[in-house]
Amino acid sequence: MNAHASARWKLAPLLFISPFFIAYAIFGLYPILYGFWLSLMKGTDTYTFTGFSNYLFVLKDGFFWKAMWNGTKLALGSLFLILPVALGAALLLNRPYIAKKKGMFATFFFTPNITSAVAVGIIFKLLLDRDSGVINSLLGQVGISPIGWLKDAAWTIPALIILCAWKYLGVNILFFLAGLQNVPIELIEAAKIDGASPAQRLWHVTMPLLRPIMTFIVFQCLLGSYGMFSEAFILAGSGFGPENSLVFPTSYLYDEAFRRQDFTYSSALGYVFTLMMLLIGFIQLKMFNLKNQEE
Repeated sequence: MNAHASARWKLAPLLFISPFFIAYAIFGLYPILYGFWLSLMKGTDTYTFTGFSNYLFVLKDGFFWKAMWNGTKLALGSLFLILPVALGAALLLNRPYIAKKKGMFATFFFTPNITSAVAVGIIFKLLLDRDSGVINSLLGQVGISPIGWLKDAAWTIPALIILCAWKYLGVNILFFLAGLQNVPIELIEAAKIDGASPAQRLWHVTMPLLRPIMTFIVFQCLLGSYGMFSEAFILAGSGFGPENSLVFPTSYLYDEAFRRQDFTYSSALGYVFTLMMLLIGFIQLKMFNLKNQEE
Protein backbone atom coordinates (compact mmCIF):
# COMPACT_ATOMS: atom_id res chain seq x y z
CA MET A 1 0.00 0.00 0.00
CA ASN A 2 1.54 3.30 -1.05
CA ALA A 3 1.64 6.45 1.08
CA HIS A 4 -1.29 8.07 -0.76
CA ALA A 5 -3.58 5.09 -0.19
CA SER A 6 -2.51 4.87 3.46
CA ALA A 7 -3.47 8.53 4.01
CA ARG A 8 -6.90 7.91 2.44
CA TRP A 9 -7.52 4.99 4.82
CA LYS A 10 -6.64 7.19 7.79
CA LEU A 11 -9.05 9.89 6.64
CA ALA A 12 -11.91 7.47 6.01
CA PRO A 13 -13.11 7.26 9.67
CA LEU A 14 -13.11 11.06 9.93
CA LEU A 15 -15.15 11.24 6.76
CA PHE A 16 -17.78 8.84 8.15
CA ILE A 17 -18.23 10.71 11.45
CA SER A 18 -18.06 14.18 9.92
CA PRO A 19 -21.84 14.46 9.16
CA PHE A 20 -22.61 14.38 12.89
CA PHE A 21 -20.12 17.15 13.70
CA ILE A 22 -21.25 19.25 10.74
CA ALA A 23 -24.91 18.93 11.79
CA TYR A 24 -24.00 19.68 15.42
CA ALA A 25 -22.00 22.75 14.40
CA ILE A 26 -24.92 24.11 12.34
CA PHE A 27 -27.89 23.19 14.54
CA GLY A 28 -26.26 23.02 17.99
CA LEU A 29 -23.09 25.03 18.40
CA TYR A 30 -23.98 27.96 16.13
CA PRO A 31 -27.34 28.73 17.85
CA ILE A 32 -25.66 28.51 21.27
CA LEU A 33 -22.92 30.99 20.30
CA TYR A 34 -25.30 33.24 18.37
CA GLY A 35 -27.70 33.27 21.34
CA PHE A 36 -24.90 34.32 23.65
CA TRP A 37 -23.86 37.08 21.24
CA LEU A 38 -27.49 38.28 21.07
CA SER A 39 -27.75 38.31 24.87
CA LEU A 40 -25.00 40.94 24.95
CA MET A 41 -26.89 43.22 22.56
CA LYS A 42 -29.89 45.52 22.72
CA GLY A 43 -32.39 46.39 19.99
CA THR A 44 -34.70 44.73 17.50
CA ASP A 45 -33.66 45.77 13.99
CA THR A 46 -30.14 47.00 14.70
CA TYR A 47 -28.18 45.68 17.63
CA THR A 48 -26.07 47.71 20.04
CA PHE A 49 -23.52 46.11 22.32
CA THR A 50 -24.53 46.58 25.97
CA GLY A 51 -22.42 43.97 27.72
CA PHE A 52 -24.15 42.04 30.49
CA SER A 53 -26.93 44.58 31.06
CA ASN A 54 -29.59 42.11 29.87
CA TYR A 55 -28.43 39.65 32.50
CA LEU A 56 -28.76 42.31 35.21
CA PHE A 57 -32.29 43.07 34.00
CA VAL A 58 -33.17 39.37 34.18
CA LEU A 59 -31.94 39.12 37.78
CA LYS A 60 -34.11 42.15 38.69
CA ASP A 61 -37.10 40.97 36.64
CA GLY A 62 -39.95 40.10 39.01
CA PHE A 63 -41.83 38.32 36.23
CA PHE A 64 -38.91 35.93 35.69
CA TRP A 65 -38.83 35.07 39.41
CA LYS A 66 -42.60 34.62 39.32
CA ALA A 67 -42.07 32.07 36.53
CA MET A 68 -39.33 30.32 38.54
CA TRP A 69 -41.61 30.21 41.61
CA ASN A 70 -44.39 28.60 39.54
CA GLY A 71 -41.85 26.04 38.34
CA THR A 72 -40.82 25.40 41.96
CA LYS A 73 -44.43 24.79 43.00
CA LEU A 74 -44.94 22.36 40.14
CA ALA A 75 -41.63 20.62 40.97
CA LEU A 76 -42.66 20.20 44.61
CA GLY A 77 -46.00 18.75 43.55
CA SER A 78 -44.25 16.34 41.19
CA LEU A 79 -41.62 15.29 43.75
CA PHE A 80 -43.96 14.76 46.69
CA LEU A 81 -47.10 13.54 44.90
CA ILE A 82 -46.35 12.01 41.50
CA LEU A 83 -43.03 10.26 42.24
CA PRO A 84 -44.16 8.54 45.48
CA VAL A 85 -47.25 7.22 43.67
CA ALA A 86 -45.06 6.03 40.78
CA LEU A 87 -42.69 4.29 43.21
CA GLY A 88 -45.59 2.61 45.01
CA ALA A 89 -47.05 1.40 41.70
CA ALA A 90 -43.64 0.11 40.57
CA LEU A 91 -43.17 -1.81 43.83
CA LEU A 92 -46.62 -3.32 43.40
CA LEU A 93 -45.95 -4.30 39.77
CA ASN A 94 -42.66 -5.85 40.84
CA ARG A 95 -44.40 -8.29 43.18
CA PRO A 96 -44.07 -11.93 42.04
CA TYR A 97 -47.81 -12.48 41.57
CA ILE A 98 -48.10 -9.44 39.27
CA ALA A 99 -44.64 -9.54 37.66
CA LYS A 100 -45.82 -11.86 34.86
CA LYS A 101 -48.32 -9.25 33.71
CA LYS A 102 -46.24 -6.15 34.37
CA GLY A 103 -45.66 -5.67 30.63
CA MET A 104 -49.39 -5.22 30.13
CA PHE A 105 -49.62 -2.78 33.06
CA ALA A 106 -46.53 -0.91 31.88
CA THR A 107 -48.10 -0.45 28.42
CA PHE A 108 -51.30 0.80 30.04
CA PHE A 109 -49.48 3.35 32.21
CA PHE A 110 -47.06 4.42 29.47
CA THR A 111 -49.72 5.20 26.83
CA PRO A 112 -50.48 8.75 28.14
CA ASN A 113 -46.79 9.62 27.80
CA ILE A 114 -46.88 9.22 24.02
CA THR A 115 -50.00 11.34 23.69
CA SER A 116 -49.42 14.78 22.17
CA ALA A 117 -48.95 17.47 24.82
CA VAL A 118 -51.28 19.77 22.88
CA ALA A 119 -54.00 17.11 22.76
CA VAL A 120 -53.57 16.46 26.48
CA GLY A 121 -53.82 20.19 27.20
CA ILE A 122 -57.02 20.55 25.17
CA ILE A 123 -58.63 17.47 26.79
CA PHE A 124 -57.81 18.62 30.32
CA LYS A 125 -58.99 22.13 29.56
CA LEU A 126 -62.40 20.61 28.82
CA LEU A 127 -62.28 18.26 31.82
CA LEU A 128 -61.31 21.07 34.19
CA ASP A 129 -63.88 23.59 33.00
CA ARG A 130 -65.63 25.11 35.99
CA ASP A 131 -69.16 24.89 34.62
CA SER A 132 -69.18 21.93 32.22
CA GLY A 133 -66.08 19.94 33.20
CA VAL A 134 -66.37 16.27 34.17
CA ILE A 135 -64.15 16.67 37.23
CA ASN A 136 -66.41 19.30 38.82
CA SER A 137 -69.43 17.16 37.96
CA LEU A 138 -67.89 14.23 39.84
CA LEU A 139 -66.99 16.46 42.78
CA GLY A 140 -70.57 17.75 42.78
CA GLN A 141 -71.79 14.16 43.31
CA VAL A 142 -70.09 14.17 46.72
CA GLY A 143 -71.29 17.65 47.65
CA ILE A 144 -68.18 19.66 46.73
CA SER A 145 -68.84 23.06 45.15
CA PRO A 146 -67.46 23.67 41.63
CA ILE A 147 -63.77 24.64 41.61
CA GLY A 148 -62.38 27.24 39.26
CA TRP A 149 -59.42 25.08 38.25
CA LEU A 150 -58.35 27.42 35.46
CA LYS A 151 -60.02 30.61 36.69
CA ASP A 152 -58.72 30.79 40.26
CA ALA A 153 -54.97 31.42 40.68
CA ALA A 154 -54.90 29.16 43.76
CA TRP A 155 -56.06 26.14 41.74
CA THR A 156 -54.12 26.41 38.48
CA ILE A 157 -50.97 24.65 39.75
CA PRO A 158 -52.99 21.80 41.36
CA ALA A 159 -54.81 21.45 38.02
CA LEU A 160 -51.48 21.24 36.23
CA ILE A 161 -50.22 18.65 38.74
CA ILE A 162 -53.30 16.50 38.01
CA LEU A 163 -52.53 16.74 34.29
CA CYS A 164 -48.85 15.86 34.85
CA ALA A 165 -49.80 12.94 37.10
CA TRP A 166 -51.91 11.45 34.31
CA LYS A 167 -49.34 12.08 31.59
CA TYR A 168 -46.04 11.30 33.34
CA LEU A 169 -46.95 8.74 35.99
CA GLY A 170 -46.45 5.83 33.58
CA VAL A 171 -42.97 6.74 32.41
CA ASN A 172 -41.81 7.22 36.00
CA ILE A 173 -43.23 3.80 36.89
CA LEU A 174 -41.14 2.31 34.07
CA PHE A 175 -38.00 4.05 35.35
CA PHE A 176 -38.58 2.73 38.88
CA LEU A 177 -39.31 -0.76 37.50
CA ALA A 178 -36.00 -0.67 35.62
CA GLY A 179 -34.23 0.30 38.85
CA LEU A 180 -35.95 -2.47 40.82
CA GLN A 181 -34.59 -5.06 38.37
CA ASN A 182 -31.10 -4.21 39.66
CA VAL A 183 -31.95 -4.87 43.31
CA PRO A 184 -30.38 -8.29 44.09
CA ILE A 185 -33.00 -10.69 45.41
CA GLU A 186 -30.30 -12.22 47.65
CA LEU A 187 -30.12 -9.00 49.69
CA ILE A 188 -33.89 -8.96 50.15
CA GLU A 189 -33.87 -12.61 51.24
CA ALA A 190 -30.97 -11.98 53.63
CA ALA A 191 -32.87 -9.07 55.19
CA LYS A 192 -35.94 -11.31 55.59
CA ILE A 193 -33.83 -13.96 57.38
CA ASP A 194 -32.48 -11.25 59.69
CA GLY A 195 -36.06 -10.37 60.61
CA ALA A 196 -36.37 -7.05 58.75
CA SER A 197 -39.96 -5.91 58.23
CA PRO A 198 -41.19 -4.95 54.72
CA ALA A 199 -40.82 -1.27 55.61
CA GLN A 200 -37.26 -1.82 56.88
CA ARG A 201 -36.35 -3.79 53.75
CA LEU A 202 -37.73 -0.97 51.59
CA TRP A 203 -35.95 1.80 53.48
CA HIS A 204 -32.60 0.12 54.22
CA VAL A 205 -32.15 -2.17 51.20
CA THR A 206 -34.29 -1.16 48.25
CA MET A 207 -34.18 2.63 48.50
CA PRO A 208 -30.36 2.95 48.72
CA LEU A 209 -30.00 0.70 45.67
CA LEU A 210 -32.55 2.83 43.79
CA ARG A 211 -30.50 5.98 44.39
CA PRO A 212 -28.85 6.12 40.93
CA ILE A 213 -32.15 5.78 39.05
CA MET A 214 -33.83 8.19 41.51
CA THR A 215 -31.16 10.77 40.76
CA PHE A 216 -32.08 10.57 37.09
CA ILE A 217 -35.83 10.58 37.75
CA VAL A 218 -35.69 13.56 40.11
CA PHE A 219 -33.56 15.58 37.70
CA GLN A 220 -35.94 14.75 34.84
CA CYS A 221 -38.79 15.84 37.07
CA LEU A 222 -37.11 19.15 37.93
CA LEU A 223 -36.26 19.84 34.29
CA GLY A 224 -39.81 19.04 33.19
CA SER A 225 -41.34 21.23 35.90
CA TYR A 226 -39.24 24.34 35.29
CA GLY A 227 -39.33 23.73 31.54
CA MET A 228 -43.11 23.26 31.43
CA PHE A 229 -44.51 24.81 28.26
CA SER A 230 -47.08 23.11 26.04
CA GLU A 231 -49.61 21.93 28.62
CA ALA A 232 -49.49 25.19 30.61
CA PHE A 233 -49.66 27.19 27.38
CA ILE A 234 -52.86 25.41 26.33
CA LEU A 235 -54.48 25.57 29.77
CA ALA A 236 -53.71 29.29 30.11
CA GLY A 237 -55.18 30.20 26.72
CA SER A 238 -54.20 33.74 25.77
CA GLY A 239 -51.82 35.10 28.38
CA PHE A 240 -50.45 33.29 31.43
CA GLY A 241 -53.61 32.40 33.33
CA PRO A 242 -55.15 34.20 36.33
CA GLU A 243 -52.58 36.39 38.10
CA ASN A 244 -49.88 34.91 35.83
CA SER A 245 -50.11 31.65 37.76
CA LEU A 246 -49.29 29.60 34.64
CA VAL A 247 -46.19 31.43 33.50
CA PHE A 248 -43.04 29.31 33.44
CA PRO A 249 -39.48 30.29 32.43
CA THR A 250 -39.77 28.71 28.97
CA SER A 251 -43.16 30.30 28.24
CA TYR A 252 -41.83 33.69 29.41
CA LEU A 253 -38.82 33.23 27.12
CA TYR A 254 -41.14 32.34 24.21
CA ASP A 255 -43.30 35.40 24.92
CA GLU A 256 -40.33 37.76 24.91
CA ALA A 257 -38.87 36.29 21.72
CA PHE A 258 -41.86 35.64 19.48
CA ARG A 259 -44.59 37.96 20.77
CA ARG A 260 -42.51 40.97 21.79
CA GLN A 261 -39.75 40.29 19.23
CA ASP A 262 -37.08 41.01 21.85
CA PHE A 263 -34.59 38.28 20.96
CA THR A 264 -31.75 39.90 22.88
CA TYR A 265 -33.55 39.81 26.22
CA SER A 266 -35.00 36.33 25.57
CA SER A 267 -31.46 35.07 24.86
CA ALA A 268 -30.31 36.38 28.23
CA LEU A 269 -33.36 34.74 29.83
CA GLY A 270 -32.37 31.44 28.25
CA TYR A 271 -28.80 31.61 29.51
CA VAL A 272 -29.81 32.59 33.05
CA PHE A 273 -32.40 29.79 33.11
CA THR A 274 -29.80 27.28 31.88
CA LEU A 275 -27.31 28.32 34.53
CA MET A 276 -29.96 28.04 37.22
CA MET A 277 -30.88 24.53 36.08
CA LEU A 278 -27.21 23.55 36.18
CA LEU A 279 -27.01 24.93 39.73
CA ILE A 280 -30.13 23.01 40.77
CA GLY A 281 -28.71 19.85 39.18
CA PHE A 282 -25.42 20.32 41.04
CA ILE A 283 -27.24 20.78 44.36
CA GLN A 284 -29.31 17.69 43.67
CA LEU A 285 -26.20 15.59 42.98
CA LYS A 286 -24.70 16.84 46.23
CA MET A 287 -27.88 15.91 48.11
CA PHE A 288 -27.95 12.42 46.62
CA ASN A 289 -24.25 12.10 47.45
CA LEU A 290 -23.53 9.92 44.44
CA LYS A 291 -19.81 10.51 44.69
CA ASN A 292 -19.58 8.98 48.15
CA GLN A 293 -21.73 6.06 47.06
CA GLU A 294 -19.39 5.27 44.20
CA GLU A 295 -16.44 5.38 46.59
